[in-house]
Amino acid sequence: MKKTVIAETYLINTKEIAKEKTDFTSVEAIEKFLIEKIEAHPIATYIASFDHYAHTNSLENGMIPPSIKAVKNVLCCFGMAIPNAVFMGVKPMSIAVVETDTAFVMSFEEAPAPSAQKAMENWIDEIENRS
Repeated sequence: MKKTVIAETYLINTKEIAKEKTDFTSVEAIEKFLIEKIEAHPIATYIASFDHYAHTNSLENGMIPPSIKAVKNVLCCFGMAIPNAVFMGVKPMSIAVVETDTAFVMSFEEAPAPSAQKAMENWIDEIENRS
């Protein structure tokens, strides 16, 4: 197996929003909001949602810290190009939505396209600004 670093390195963007700083009350509500944003975007395509909490909780040796109450990954694609075969290993995008005792934590890998990066940052900022 060959290991390759693409575009120098991929960074994870994270924003923690205290529950009192938003009017969203659940991971499912945030998931629905993100799906609506993805579907309204001129390029992005909603692929699926993955209930990572349910999956890990169902495993005999699954480990979840008690402070984590729910986890969903919302998968989408902003792909306007297929630059090469190797680059496809970092596709599609996944926005993780995690509920803790006191906050919602959203995270996603740095997008290679600035327009996709900005769209996801804006969507997450709207979650905080809906209080």
